Amino acid sequence: MLVADTRITMDKPSKLQTYELLPVTDASASKTASAETLKCDEPKQSRLRKWRTGWKFTLFLSSVACILVLAFNTGLLLWAVARDRVHDAKGVLTTGDCDRVSRLNTGLHLLINVFSTILLAASNYGMQCLCAPTRKDVDRVHRYGGWLHIGVPSIKNLGHVSGRRAFLWLCLLVSSVPLHLLYNSTIFYTTSAYGYDVFVGRESPLGKSLGALGNPSQSTFFARFRAAAQNGSLETLTASECFNAYDTTYQDNYGTLILLSDDVQNRSDYNWVTTEDVYTPVKDQYPHNWMCWPDLTTCPVYGCAQVSPCSAAVAARGDWTVRGYTINSCLSQRVPQYCRLQYSLPLTIVVIVANLVKTVVLCYMSFNQFDPPMLTTGDAVASFLNKPDTFSVGRCLLSARDVRDSEYASDRHRYKPLTFQGERSRWYASVQRREWVSILLFWAIALGLCFGLLIYAQDNDGSEIWSAQFGKTSSVTSNNLIKGSNWPTSLIKNTIIANIPQLIFSLLYFCSNSLLSAMTLASEWFRYAVSKYQRGLRVSWNPQGAQRPSYFLSLPYRYAVPLMAASATLHWLISQSIFLVGVDAYDEVWERAPYLDVMTCGYTPIAIVSAIAVGAAMLLAILALACRRLDSEMVVAGSCSLAIAAACHPRYDPNSNLEQAGEAPGEIEAEMDAIGMEYLALRWGAVCSVDGEVGHCAFTSEDVEMPQAGRVYQ
Repeated sequence: MLVADTRITMDKPSKLQTYELLPVTDASASKTASAETLKCDEPKQSRLRKWRTGWKFTLFLSSVACILVLAFNTGLLLWAVARDRVHDAKGVLTTGDCDRVSRLNTGLHLLINVFSTILLAASNYGMQCLCAPTRKDVDRVHRYGGWLHIGVPSIKNLGHVSGRRAFLWLCLLVSSVPLHLLYNSTIFYTTSAYGYDVFVGRESPLGKSLGALGNPSQSTFFARFRAAAQNGSLETLTASECFNAYDTTYQDNYGTLILLSDDVQNRSDYNWVTTEDVYTPVKDQYPHNWMCWPDLTTCPVYGCAQVSPCSAAVAARGDWTVRGYTINSCLSQRVPQYCRLQYSLPLTIVVIVANLVKTVVLCYMSFNQFDPPMLTTGDAVASFLNKPDTFSVGRCLLSARDVRDSEYASDRHRYKPLTFQGERSRWYASVQRREWVSILLFWAIALGLCFGLLIYAQDNDGSEIWSAQFGKTSSVTSNNLIKGSNWPTSLIKNTIIANIPQLIFSLLYFCSNSLLSAMTLASEWFRYAVSKYQRGLRVSWNPQGAQRPSYFLSLPYRYAVPLMAASATLHWLISQSIFLVGVDAYDEVWERAPYLDVMTCGYTPIAIVSAIAVGAAMLLAILALACRRLDSEMVVAGSCSLAIAAACHPRYDPNSNLEQAGEAPGEIEAEMDAIGMEYLALRWGAVCSVDGEVGHCAFTSEDVEMPQAGRVYQ
């Protein structure tokens, strides 16, 4: 059976040219008939099915997720404000036992991170839909010899899409910044810390007279302590237990204590040693210096906590001395715990506003008419097969590098046959060199800053900085607090400082995601040139026939899942590397002392090193993937719309062109539709039905062969 195939009519003032009629095999006719059936059946499909299988449905799910998160955030704020009055722009969610409050804090922050991930993923999908070009955008840019990115997030595209879409994209971008900087700190944990007095005596004060106290100004404190001895609420600690209990920057378990020493001559004497206030981070000053009273031969006056002449081991041996007294044991009293889980009203309102903006934008996108965007290269190929691009015909071997080349840009109307090189490229060839330079530079700066901060901390605070556990205020020492007379003490400023690294690494994640998307798209593109990989197109809207649904954000799950897992791990490590430290101060008699409250940032070097290791591993994994060879010798089109369009002219025959070699084929008025070829399984290669000196390569459902190295194609 022979089927007449009407070819493109070429129009030029000097001469009229037409393509010849080529016979099509029975197999081709069968495929064509199948495609026609698909196209005829398409209108019969319900609108609901189309909607549920397209990018609009994903946008709808994203908007629903944003609404649910907005409801939670708003509901929690209204409940908290109604439950407790706001003081100094801060409110209290709960107060009490530190372990219970800490567990609740951990659970809420886990929930916040889940919600933050949902909001950012929904926003990222919406941004990609907005910056993805439509067919109208592509045709308009191609008319002037330009090109757009297909299948990857691109700022370049924003200058060529509608003003409405560019504005909505900007709204989603700006509303993401508060989520990175503030969301994790809207709810924060503060621990209680106590000042205390230190006395030294020979034995318990039970039954002793206050008149025996050497310093009358401390008699009130001592009277309270003596009352505790009488009601049995004092704890007796060995010398090493006592040393460990008080060798902490912020004391939240024990209060005023009596050091017991046989060196006190009079059994009724209780000498006052010092009053230890809640520590305020100041450079070159350290807490609890009374524990190893300065021995100027071994440490500076304020440096004993840094270069300590005493330790728990020394106390266990019985050699611990304070003010010349050798300490045998001590008596101390437990203090109540007033740990609080608080929220910041301004930060919470900013986050809710950002959440609201995302919700409104995504809902608007879901329920308003937008031309379908080209979210994947499959969308572009399907569109160009259905309606061939009139500005790329005759350049079937056009590569992304050719399009970006200045010589091509200045001479874009010349269509010479190109020689097929037959060389397999590597994954990195699908990404522009300047993009590689930018991404590697960003990674180098981020990792370099981490190393720089680590070296600075080591030089200033010594080896003690390595003792702090991940992000635990109770384990933070004075060496792991950021100190300085000019360091800000407000919650909002410290929140922004602590979360700037999160914003930096979020930008790196999006850059890495875009880079991997470009390389994996190229990998899938190249598989169409291998015969055993004949397959349908991956499209983002209503897949039919052999077509397949697209990946989320165009990244295959075997790459997306490890990338997201590594990114989540990295963000958690960063949150443990630098974090808020909030301390509510109490004085010796357990009264609030707000003037001694602490709000600063702490850091954990072990977490910083771990973050560097994970970040470096992510970078090395990306570089290793970039060095992989692509599956065939196909031309690298990357995400370049013009190069993709050039590969989608299955009916073009360069040997029927009557023009002289090297001249443009003229403006194409019409090219025969491939009659539903976009719905069939496709391959890329040299079209077998084209005979002559010049071959032609294209995506087609018909028979193809691998192009021959050294032969010219057009």
